[in-house]
Amino acid sequence: MQVVNLLIDESFAYTKKKESMAVRRDEIGELMNITAYCQNEAVKEPLEYQDTLWETYVQEGITFMEWLYGSGDGSEEDRRRLLEAISKKEMTASDRDLAVAESSDMKKISVALGEFPLCVSDVEGYVERRREILSSIRNVKEYEAFMQSCFTNSCFAVGILAEMKHIADFSERTKEITKALGILNDKAVELYREYSDNLEEAMHILSTLLHRDCAPDPKHGKELIFSFTYSEQMEGKSAAKTKDVECSPHLKLLHGGSNLRIYFYWCDEVIGSGEKVLVGRIGRHPYKKKGK
Repeated sequence: MQVVNLLIDESFAYTKKKESMAVRRDEIGELMNITAYCQNEAVKEPLEYQDTLWETYVQEGITFMEWLYGSGDGSEEDRRRLLEAISKKEMTASDRDLAVAESSDMKKISVALGEFPLCVSDVEGYVERRREILSSIRNVKEYEAFMQSCFTNSCFAVGILAEMKHIADFSERTKEITKALGILNDKAVELYREYSDNLEEAMHILSTLLHRDCAPDPKHGKELIFSFTYSEQMEGKSAAKTKDVECSPHLKLLHGGSNLRIYFYWCDEVIGSGEKVLVGRIGRHPYKKKGK
């Protein structure tokens, strides 16, 4: 799955309410947040634009190109930020690119400066759109490949796809899995920091947010150890390292007795520098239940 992130030039056009770029500082800030997300190590996608952007009038009588180089109202800082945002593209989106995006496995996300029809204009909306695309993927290999770019505050265990391949009726479970991963990505580290001395409360809050059970599994700790990779600086160079972590807490998807679960650990000081939730397994129990 590939995504074309297309900046919509019409959203830059001035209106009665937005008569110049001077009043659009907050919108520029939101656009920069989207750009930063696209530049994340897990995403690495350009924010593309069409050449018509340069000739779009952002103030009466002043085009975007003229504004960037000093004409019209607005701060030099805002000019610098926007120039940085659009300079990260790999190639200008053409009509041919858009036709390909709409006729193949490529998806287009329309990005706007400020609210604009059928576009996203802040990072929350942008991430939501990526996760909608993820939920629409029915092939488990394609889902896993696109997954990391939708949850940049998560680290996934080595070989996580091996178990995901065994998820029954996977194509019908993508929305459920995506929602659960989203809540872990967005909330787990924050909850751990607030309730590190009372993780039962943290799990209760996750259960409430997802409307699914979240519980520990201390009896099976040995079966719940998963490997994660991280980078370590050694003699000025980045070296790949591996660490095993017990991921006992788990979300019980579908219903309490389901064999579809997400095993995780809140965060690790080394893996993700303490900023990311660790997802060890998506799928079945990693051990045989009694009587089976």
